[in-house]
Amino acid sequence: MEKPLSDLLVLDLTRALAGPICGRLLSDLGARVIKIEPPDGDLTRLLVPRVDGMSPYFTQYNAGKECISIDLHSDTGREIFLQLVPRADIVLENYRPGVMTRLGIDFETLREVNPQIIMGSVSGWGHDNSRSAQGAFASAIHAEAGLTEMVARRRGDVPQNDPVSHSDTCTGLHALGAVLAAVHLRGRTGEAQRVEVSMAESTLMVNDLAAIEMTGEDPTIGFKGGQNWSPVLRMANGRYVNITTDITTNDGFRYMIEAMERPDLAEDPRFALIEDRVVNREALTELLAEFVATFEDAASVELAIGPGAVIAAEVRSVTELASTEWAEERGAFVDVETGGGGVISVPQSPWRFAGADAGLEPSIGYRGQHNREVLKEFLHLSSEELDELESNEVISSRPPRWAQDK
Repeated sequence: MEKPLSDLLVLDLTRALAGPICGRLLSDLGARVIKIEPPDGDLTRLLVPRVDGMSPYFTQYNAGKECISIDLHSDTGREIFLQLVPRADIVLENYRPGVMTRLGIDFETLREVNPQIIMGSVSGWGHDNSRSAQGAFASAIHAEAGLTEMVARRRGDVPQNDPVSHSDTCTGLHALGAVLAAVHLRGRTGEAQRVEVSMAESTLMVNDLAAIEMTGEDPTIGFKGGQNWSPVLRMANGRYVNITTDITTNDGFRYMIEAMERPDLAEDPRFALIEDRVVNREALTELLAEFVATFEDAASVELAIGPGAVIAAEVRSVTELASTEWAEERGAFVDVETGGGGVISVPQSPWRFAGADAGLEPSIGYRGQHNREVLKEFLHLSSEELDELESNEVISSRPPRWAQDK
């Protein structure tokens, strides 16, 4: 079955997370993505645990790519890369601003060898501003962009880091959209395009409370705070359920107190008006907790209150969701073969196309695994020339133990 982007070739210089997720999704959509790593490799290859020497963390956002390793700090390595660029449609990179220029492979240089190249750049703070040179990890952007403080304020707790790298992943998604828009624009103009996406602005964009906060009001206690009333409560079986209902509508409140068989709460001055319910939502949470504690599962809670008024979601781990009927029906996880006999299960892309294949190619390469086949195909290098490049450490590979034994 045809893939939507099967006519595109991507050179992926990115590492860590914000860039690689963009490359992974382009690959899922059918682009041929060649990941180009430095001699020491993508740092996420080292993260544990490992399966057959492969890191699941690395695999999640790099599966489906061909892997080559070139020393771009060497003149020969730079020339090899620049010889690949004319064959490419897109170059992705997430170095700090200025690094591509120092390597001699900045946008102007790439455009000279390929007048139609699309260059997608991801960075913490964007290019050409007072913070461009500043490094960025997701936790740092969460802190600077208001997420860490807002969550702490909502919870009445001290600020803490979130273990999930939201800033990285949302930036990669924004980069995907921007790069595909640039490809579309090139179809009209025939010209190269540079697209740069910052983690800071991506994080602001996905914060649905940012505009409320800019008014000077606290979005965690106002109207939006009421809509987001979603306590996590303990059930009789010891598991937890997330209850989401809108207490800022009279119908939502009425359904809830009817299910609780507490019609008296309609006359309680703490809950009489919408504004009262928002202010006193902690007291309402305590009453709901007593009710939820009588149930053995989330489905029963939702049925009791009414599917139209509440969503009751059981608190699960990723592995628990993966074992559900829904995950199997949807194909929500894909087993990626390591090459050494093991498999690593990773999330599938969330989209499904009618009449097109847009899913993950379930393979993962070790550093430099595809050096020879890629450079032979595109640059027509001989085995002797490749041997010389290896001996001079211009290209390199690091096969896992299982591959060395073959």
